[in-house]
Amino acid sequence: MLAPFDSIAVGVVLVDDDGVVAEADAEARRLLGLDRCGGVWPRWSAIGLSPSVHEPPAGRGTLLSRLDTDSGLRWFVLARRPLRLGGEPVYVFSLADVTALVGDLAKYRSFFTNAVEGIFQSTPGGRFLDVNPALASILGYDDPADMIATLSDLRAELYVDPADRDRFLEQLSRDGRVTGLETRFYRKDRSIKWISQAARVVRDETGTVHYIEGLNIDITARKQAEEAYNDILERYRSIVTGSIDGVILCGAAGSIVTANPESERIFGRTEAGLVQTGLAGLIDDSDGRLAAALAELTGTGRFRGELAGLRPGGAAVPLEISASGFPHKGGPDHSVWIVRDVADRKQAESILRENEEKFRRTFDQSPIGASILSLEYRFLRVNDALCRITGYAAPELQDKSMLELTHPEDLAETVNWAERLLAGEFDRYEIDKRYVRSDGETVWVHLSVRLIRDVAGRPLYFMPIIQDITERVRAEKAMRELLAEKESLQRNLEAIFRAIPDAIVVVDTRMRVIKTNRALTDVCFVGDILTGPGGQQVVSGACRRGCFAALRSTLATRKPVIEYRVECQGHNPGRVVVVNSMPLSGESGTFVGAVLIIRDITRLADLEKRLTDLHSHRGLIGKSKPMRDIYPMLDQLGEVDTTVLVTGESGTGKELVAEAIHYGGPRAKKAFIKVNCSALSDELLGSELFGHVRGAFTGAIRDKVGRFEAAQGGTILLDEIGDVSPRLQLGLLRVLETKEFERVGEARTRKADVRVIAATNVDLPERIRAGLFRADLYYRLKVVQVRLPPLRERTEDIPLLSDHFLRQFAANFGKPITRLSEEVMGLLMGYPWPGNVRELKYAMEHACVLCPQGEILSAHLPRELLAPVPLPAAAAAVSPPWRGGLTRESIAGALRQAGGNRSQAARLLGVDRRTLYRNMARLGVA
Repeated sequence: MLAPFDSIAVGVVLVDDDGVVAEADAEARRLLGLDRCGGVWPRWSAIGLSPSVHEPPAGRGTLLSRLDTDSGLRWFVLARRPLRLGGEPVYVFSLADVTALVGDLAKYRSFFTNAVEGIFQSTPGGRFLDVNPALASILGYDDPADMIATLSDLRAELYVDPADRDRFLEQLSRDGRVTGLETRFYRKDRSIKWISQAARVVRDETGTVHYIEGLNIDITARKQAEEAYNDILERYRSIVTGSIDGVILCGAAGSIVTANPESERIFGRTEAGLVQTGLAGLIDDSDGRLAAALAELTGTGRFRGELAGLRPGGAAVPLEISASGFPHKGGPDHSVWIVRDVADRKQAESILRENEEKFRRTFDQSPIGASILSLEYRFLRVNDALCRITGYAAPELQDKSMLELTHPEDLAETVNWAERLLAGEFDRYEIDKRYVRSDGETVWVHLSVRLIRDVAGRPLYFMPIIQDITERVRAEKAMRELLAEKESLQRNLEAIFRAIPDAIVVVDTRMRVIKTNRALTDVCFVGDILTGPGGQQVVSGACRRGCFAALRSTLATRKPVIEYRVECQGHNPGRVVVVNSMPLSGESGTFVGAVLIIRDITRLADLEKRLTDLHSHRGLIGKSKPMRDIYPMLDQLGEVDTTVLVTGESGTGKELVAEAIHYGGPRAKKAFIKVNCSALSDELLGSELFGHVRGAFTGAIRDKVGRFEAAQGGTILLDEIGDVSPRLQLGLLRVLETKEFERVGEARTRKADVRVIAATNVDLPERIRAGLFRADLYYRLKVVQVRLPPLRERTEDIPLLSDHFLRQFAANFGKPITRLSEEVMGLLMGYPWPGNVRELKYAMEHACVLCPQGEILSAHLPRELLAPVPLPAAAAAVSPPWRGGLTRESIAGALRQAGGNRSQAARLLGVDRRTLYRNMARLGVA
């Protein structure tokens, strides 16, 4: 068979520049029906292919249609090429009749468009060239154009598992085609479809892959059915395996095919042992009962009865068996045997028979009325208690109907309940009703009626249990009267509850709101009380409920929280309230919840804040005269750009003073850089201060910016300046004098627009006399000196500081801690505080960690505050050596004086703890 293009004929027409046909070959004349009448060809425009000799563009083929009177609509491919003959322009038109090819293409496009399965063409690189509407519909796209435009990377965007795409392309590359490959595709809405793929590679004449074409079939329904089938099969296996009965599948001749674990337990054999033994070895047939059962199963297809099973050793087991036969694949019948071990039931029946007489005696002697009624409500049997309740003798009741004893007003309800019980709406019912005694008196009884059925489920009789509740009914009537009085009292209590100006919230043990008063929205601005989905009340609005921490504490400990202060974070930040949380007990004394009382003390807090502001300055807290003398100096230093030396013992707050000076001046918006000069060696400190360039020393693998350069335009704090070596002191002096420095290993001079604040806890004049500190650097640093007093010289500030730290850590830890006890305050005021404010801060943190709530007691304080070690008088005169100058003897002596306390020994030596630890390791001091 010829390919479609092999059968196409091509004709040629020569046309001059005026549009007159000059010549046409035989094929062109045949295709176009040209006739040279009178030796003259028609004009080109009259042929009906193109209106001008200048169309189509030269070198391009154009698909055109032409209506012939004989053959109808015909399709041509027309191409034009310009030439010059004898200097005159002419045009050569080539035309081919492709009517048949266009028809075949239309058939293919119709098949492609109307196919019910998804058809596609894609590039090897993973982009669709064409898809049919069925595939676009399967994957949830509006049309093929939408799908092609959306999916640019099939592996990442279409495949749920991109590895499936890799396997698809690998098989195509190896075999040239793929069939039956099952994978999952994402639809446009990201839901998932199961797809069966078939595809092949289409190559051009050179063997190069041109494109991939294939078929995608939606198999989602089949996959879902398979999953459902597998789920059913797994459930069946689980049911059989977990069945409380033995399940045995038998062949046609009584051979065992398989058995479940319960069968193994009943017969005391493994499944393999059961298969090997067969039914004949498992069922006792000494009396022919097994043979009869097999005969019945063969004849009727089922058997149900009791047989005796045989365990290893010959022990008999009573069994209840239900067997059913079924044809197996058109061959001999198979059967399923359901086997139940009824040894326990047999024993229970024996016990039941033994207890039947006991039941009868119990029935007759029960203190609660009992009877047996026929389905027509007549008494069949009654006990003595029922006779006492009704006032009738037993023979008299056995001639009567229960309806005759029922009060006329309760008769319809009694019959209705009995008929519903007979109809199977429930297994039993309980009601309160009235009986009329033999003497005419009315008694209230609680009636509990059960319907007794036989093994087939058929009703046999009623069994009512009757209890005389006349006294209870009278008590309930009295209780209702008491409840009415209680409701009146409750209304009065509600009025009082609403009138209280403090906000009140009552919660249960699960923190669910039970009740609130009207003042809650006035004090807390938390919004309305709404009813949640479970019926509980909740508080709406933007309140973060920080005060509920007190409630949680009370619910956890069942102890009250008194005077817990909270700053609100809701609609009105800054509002301060005092919270009291009390446990709530029920009528029996059981713990049932908690009551939260919230009092607005914003005005009082504002007054306290104003008083505190009088005793603090820029983060520094204190009202003592030494501190009040420092505050004006800090204000003045913030306005001038000069060097400041801050001195004082360790822990007095030198860093806070430096921050106050920096943030109180024009450099506040620039960097504030801190450097601990005692924590680094000489080499590292020089690099840290001035920076270094790559290769300046071993380990300098890249350029580094120093602290002076990082603080450009701001402030640098040189802490522990007294520990700097003489060599670096010279570099610092130069920076202070010239405002210039060089990075380590670099010749370039850099400018340092930096304010310098130095701090030390050592005696610099003593260092100068010992030759350890440069006098010129000291005087350059000491343009203005700020000396911070130790805490022992400002003891009147201890209450302010301790209260500040207490509130800070209580808030951080989320604990309702309110105050310090008087004993604790006495201890704080009498302690020497060698660690100054820092030691006080950490003591308060320690106390807040140990204190669960309420008041801080002495037991919550660190041990050294309870029994402080007195500092030797000579310790104050110790002149701490500069960094690196500690000796084994000086360290050992300081440790002896401090009683082994390393922090206190470091303070005696005038160094920080890390310097002490480093020198202890260097000198081998344990």
